[in-house]
Amino acid sequence: MRYCGGCNPRYDRVALVKKLESFFAGEQFAPAQPGAQHPAVVAVCGCPNKCVNLGDLALPEAKLVWLSGWEDLLPAKKKLAGLLALASEPAEARGLTRQEVLDILPHRPPMLFVDTVTRLVPGVELTAQFLVQEGLALFAGHFPGEPVFPGVCTVEALAQAADILLLAQQRYAGRQPLLAGIRKAVFHRRVLPGDTLTLQVCVLEERPELGSVLCRGQALADGQLCAEAELRLALR
Repeated sequence: MRYCGGCNPRYDRVALVKKLESFFAGEQFAPAQPGAQHPAVVAVCGCPNKCVNLGDLALPEAKLVWLSGWEDLLPAKKKLAGLLALASEPAEARGLTRQEVLDILPHRPPMLFVDTVTRLVPGVELTAQFLVQEGLALFAGHFPGEPVFPGVCTVEALAQAADILLLAQQRYAGRQPLLAGIRKAVFHRRVLPGDTLTLQVCVLEERPELGSVLCRGQALADGQLCAEAELRLALR
């Protein structure tokens, strides 16, 4: 669940949410957490403006359920029931070893920022890891005596994770992934030598006929959000 700020409450949000919860007695409704894998997120607004802050969630639009008034109750019930039913089915997820990552990505050191993948549902979502080793050559210049992993490299790591997510599909296999755009990039904390980045990406929008895909990514270290961005990828 995510609520708006409540600056324009035209209806009783609490009563509406309780009614929605009553349809799903066996399910737990809890606050949506950054970096967590949620089967769905209900965004509760006090009016039709839909100003709920969802910027810290790696969430495809298909998993978002809006509640902007009582008129949304039955459509929200139907969509949420479908998402929960889908989540209860076994996901076709797998992990990837370092060698399997190398088999998919065209990148190589020193510009390889994905080590392994712990969860991959091709074309849907991916979770990967990258250990920021203390001996990386870039620390000699960023910054001398006070090493910080560059924010642009964190974004590149997210882009590479998104590349794997797409290249693992048959229709994109063997193509060259190009970073075509970056938007809504925000950096929340520094990434330091010794940190292990958890990279989470999902697909927001896809145009297969154009080889153009918009992905959302989050980078976390020790459970804390370090950076997030939306990335436009071109598969050539």
